[in-house]
Amino acid sequence: MRKQNQLGAILAITSTIIWSGNFIVSRYAVHLAGPISLAFFRWTIASLTMFPFAYIAIKNEWPIFKQNKLYFFLMGLVGIAVYNTLIYTSGHYTTAINMALFGSTVHPVVSALLGAALINERLHWKNITGMALCIFGTIYLLTKGDLVNIIHFKIGSGDLLMILAGCCFGTYNVFVRKKPNGISNTSFLFCLFTLGAIFLFPAALVEMKYSQPVVYNTQLLWIVLYIGIGNSTISYLIWNMAIQKIGPGKAALFATLAPLLSSYEAVLFLGETFNKAQITSGLIIVVGILINTWPTSNKTIVDQTPSK
Repeated sequence: MRKQNQLGAILAITSTIIWSGNFIVSRYAVHLAGPISLAFFRWTIASLTMFPFAYIAIKNEWPIFKQNKLYFFLMGLVGIAVYNTLIYTSGHYTTAINMALFGSTVHPVVSALLGAALINERLHWKNITGMALCIFGTIYLLTKGDLVNIIHFKIGSGDLLMILAGCCFGTYNVFVRKKPNGISNTSFLFCLFTLGAIFLFPAALVEMKYSQPVVYNTQLLWIVLYIGIGNSTISYLIWNMAIQKIGPGKAALFATLAPLLSSYEAVLFLGETFNKAQITSGLIIVVGILINTWPTSNKTIVDQTPSK
């Protein structure tokens, strides 16, 4: 179990590192494409990328997919189409750091509560303590080390959209554990990515024609490839494996690293400098994650095994 926890932690961190750039990219792309169009491009590229790896599995597992149509319909709608459209719409109204903040603090809480309610993932004192420390560390980063600033913080429409997005992704995290037996990870993701693209296609056409025409250039191409291959195909494969290893509650907690990673990426790519708040919040978040993922006794581990 210790090796499984370690592998799950590595997978969750890797996925979060890739995803942390999504908030910056989506904020940057607001002048190139509308949110629905950007989400449609993302899942179309992701579907095309995943197809060669999933084709044989899809053929063999097709009867299982037909038996679970409602499950895949809802997962594709909530976890793919709605979730990412909310993120890219939020990018039009709030900052990248606020997007990372609200997206990464809401969904761990939703994942933990739904996991406890629906798949018997019990909340241990370590889970609650670790979650509280991670959220506190994120708030400390937001307020730049002065918690008094939280009094003057205002939640805008973009922030509310990210809160809704966090709820969607938290729900997705839990129901990944309810994936029907006999479905491989590649065919599972291909199905969800394709459904997401299909759901978004009509709305994307309307947005392109009447709301925000797409600016086709090299910048948009690189952005779409990044979010379609890196943020989708690669990250979702890794993330789903992390959930299978350590559960949705623990995996979701690693997403609290996103705003911290985003600020560090600004240091690397934008020439900004480290500040005390970044270092302190980073230590708080890491301690919270360590407490939450530290192996428990064998008896507790058996108790925490979800029923299937």
